[in-house]
Amino acid sequence: MGSIAIGDVSVTRVFEWSGDIATREQLIPSSNRPDWEAHKSLLVPDFWDPATDNVKLCAQTFVVKSGGRTILIDTGIGNDKDRLWFPTLHSQFLDALTKAGAAPEQVDLVVATHLHTDHVGWNTTLADGQWLPTFPNATYLFPQEDFDHWNPEGHDEPPGGPAYSDAFKDSVIPVVHAGQAQFVTGEHVIDGNVRLVPAPGHSPGSTVIEVASRGESALFTGDLVHSPMQILGHEHASCFDEDPAQAATSRDRVLRQAAETHAAVFTGHFNVDKAARIARKGQRYILDSWTPLN
Repeated sequence: MGSIAIGDVSVTRVFEWSGDIATREQLIPSSNRPDWEAHKSLLVPDFWDPATDNVKLCAQTFVVKSGGRTILIDTGIGNDKDRLWFPTLHSQFLDALTKAGAAPEQVDLVVATHLHTDHVGWNTTLADGQWLPTFPNATYLFPQEDFDHWNPEGHDEPPGGPAYSDAFKDSVIPVVHAGQAQFVTGEHVIDGNVRLVPAPGHSPGSTVIEVASRGESALFTGDLVHSPMQILGHEHASCFDEDPAQAATSRDRVLRQAAETHAAVFTGHFNVDKAARIARKGQRYILDSWTPLN
C-alpha cells in the first residue's frame, strides 16, 4: 500500500492479488521476444519472467479522496468468486481498504473503468447466500456501453461465456437491483478535480479517470496498458481487447496526453507502488521515470 498527493487529491493504491495468468505471447500476441529481451532492465523482475515467459500481473484498487468524498477506482477480483482466469480468493482486502481510510461504509463512489471480471469483484460480498453491495452508502458508476454490450437485454442471466457473464451475475446485477448503480456514457464530471473520459477498445465502454488539481495531474488507465511493452509500442493489443485497433487509438491518445502533461499514470495491473511518467520520443513513447508512492 502506498500513497501520493496530486494537488489537493490523495491517491492510495490498495493491493489485492498478483500472479501469472498468461505468457508474453498469449497476452500480447503481436510483440516478439527479442523486443522484450532488449528491455529486460525495465521488465525484470516486476513485469516479466524470462525463464517462464510469463507476464506478471496484479489486481488492485485505487482510493481517491477528493472534495471530501472517498472514491474507489475498480474493485479487483473479490472473495469467494470462481473465475476463469483467476484463483478463488479469501483475502483480507477489506481490512486493507479500511487501513487506507476506505472502510465499506465510508465509500461514497465506486468507479469501474470497465466491467471485466477483475475490475468489479469487490462490488459485492456474499452474505447469507446472497451477493450484496459491499459499499452500502456508495453510488456505483458503470459504463453504459459495457453493460449494453455484455447484457443487452438487462437480464439477471446475461448472455456470453462465463468469463464475463459470471461477473455480471454476482458483481453487477446485484448492485443494479439494490438501486445503487448509475450508468455513465461519454465524459462525466465527478467534481472539480476528477472526471471520466471514454477510451474505448479494450471494452466498448472503457474509461480513463483524469485527476487534475493545482497544476498536477494523474491518469488511471484501467486496462489500456497491461505491460510497459504497450507503452513502448502502443500498437500492441492485449488478447483481452475487444477492438484491438480502437484500443490502440485510445492508447496513443492517452499516452500522448500523459507525455504532454507529465501526468502520474496508474494502470490496472502494474504490480508496483509507483506511478509511471511517460515521455514522447519521435513517434514513440517511453517510460521516462517512476514516482514512488509513500
